[in-house]
Amino acid sequence: MHTDRPGPWVVLSQTDQRRWGGDLRRHHVMRQLAIRTAAVAVAGVDRPAVRDSTRRAAGPPWPWRRRPRLASSELLTPGAVVLARRMTRPVAVDLHDHVIAQADALGRNVSDEYRAAQTGRIAANLELFPWVVVPSASFADLVGLDRARIIVAPNGSETTHVQPRPVQGPPAIGFASGAAPGRGIETLIAAARLVRVEVPDLRLYLWLAAVDGPSEAYVEGLRTTCGADPWVTIGGVPYAELSDALGRARVLLVPHPANAYLDVAVPIKLIDSMAAGRPVVVTPRLETRRIVEAAQAGLVAADDSPAAIAAAVSTLLRDAELAARLGRNGRAAAERDYDWRVIGDRVADAVLERVGEGVR
Repeated sequence: MHTDRPGPWVVLSQTDQRRWGGDLRRHHVMRQLAIRTAAVAVAGVDRPAVRDSTRRAAGPPWPWRRRPRLASSELLTPGAVVLARRMTRPVAVDLHDHVIAQADALGRNVSDEYRAAQTGRIAANLELFPWVVVPSASFADLVGLDRARIIVAPNGSETTHVQPRPVQGPPAIGFASGAAPGRGIETLIAAARLVRVEVPDLRLYLWLAAVDGPSEAYVEGLRTTCGADPWVTIGGVPYAELSDALGRARVLLVPHPANAYLDVAVPIKLIDSMAAGRPVVVTPRLETRRIVEAAQAGLVAADDSPAAIAAAVSTLLRDAELAARLGRNGRAAAERDYDWRVIGDRVADAVLERVGEGVR
């Protein structure tokens, strides 16, 4: 009698944490799908989360006579994969990064046990879910995903939270990132030294998120290296204060070095920088270049050298009108194309279309 009605939904890994980029994506990317399907939304991707959410979604035997559909904004644990196969109808999972490919790209050593465990977890999830949400089509190509299975959802920004601030104070540039080697931080410091030849009162803000022992040690090493440079400020910034922090800079940067993994990444820090209404300078990585050029939101350095980055920064510091125009363009693109609500609606449309439940 009720077979023509949409069945219940479960959406996993909804979280209210706002510590760093991955949290924001996990919170937002499936959020509109959960709202529009009245899903049981649970913060968790382990076996108990699958079991409890599935039972809540199914309710009494009538009118739901089908297993609930399942979407997750994070990879399920191995035990959860087994249970989900038995108790749900898996639909879509978000693969927002590939931890092994990322570790290799950034030069982080991982144990053989960790490598095997994570490789197996990724493979099990990709076998379970027919549709895979990814940050870019080029990312899917890099990790070997069939494009016929993907739903592209770039990273975004909470544009109601990240707001432009008036340009004021001494000339300053900034970079917000996770604290790790391989992200171009040392190159950025070298570029800032070159800019200071022309702009001697330049300040550099490095807002770095240290999440473990190695990243904390890395930050301490940078502080030691820059100890004689009072114009360099190194520290973290709570998400609640992100707008004020980014607003201290006149130019924001994403100086990622040449790297196959970083080529396909869509950094949240790039979209937050655009949302802050500041012009951005990026190195010529594939996806960051594409976004910046399409939005006319900043300048792409001619190459990855400190000199090329410094030249782009100097251009923007010299030309306030150009900087303001590019900043406005970036803000407009962030609101129009990269707000998390916009991205979430597109994901919901794509998922519901694929399961035959229609779109708005």
